[in-house]
Amino acid sequence: MNTGKRFEADFKASVPKDAWLYRLRDSPVTYGGMQDSAIRFASDNICDFILYRRGLYLLELKTVGTPSAALTAMFGKFDPEKQRYKKQKHLEDMADAAQKDGICSLVMIYYQAVHCTWAIPAADVLAFVHAAVNGGRKSIPQPWCMEHGILVAQRQLRVNWRYDVDGLLKRLEASQ
Repeated sequence: MNTGKRFEADFKASVPKDAWLYRLRDSPVTYGGMQDSAIRFASDNICDFILYRRGLYLLELKTVGTPSAALTAMFGKFDPEKQRYKKQKHLEDMADAAQKDGICSLVMIYYQAVHCTWAIPAADVLAFVHAAVNGGRKSIPQPWCMEHGILVAQRQLRVNWRYDVDGLLKRLEASQ
């Protein structure tokens, strides 16, 4: 299992019993370098998970192995002609959804090298991406996450991790 899928599995195992979590299925196009033309129709989900507990949460989980999260690794190839990343529309849709009452959209970045996970509002990540395109940045440094996100407590079991999803939800619920 790759590190991204491991993060998703560990996150799912960390969700409290009083919350409902649904994993949106990935399209087969995202696996094994398949060409878009190989499949006629493919779903294009805006996030990885939908979580509900006293509010709706759209969650996109990202794992990075370096102290700075490369935007191309998170949002796909950059198109210089369009001045946008391939999956930037997902981020825009998440930020738009968060404008509705009762919906919170978060990008969760697990910095594997330092074992830190940050939950950042999608709108803040989108603003960073827009500024990065204009300012020439190519990655999200961890200090930026410290400033704009919520640190998600985590503990290591033998191999897997458990995340304090309950604590994150309590913080988010208190701020609404």
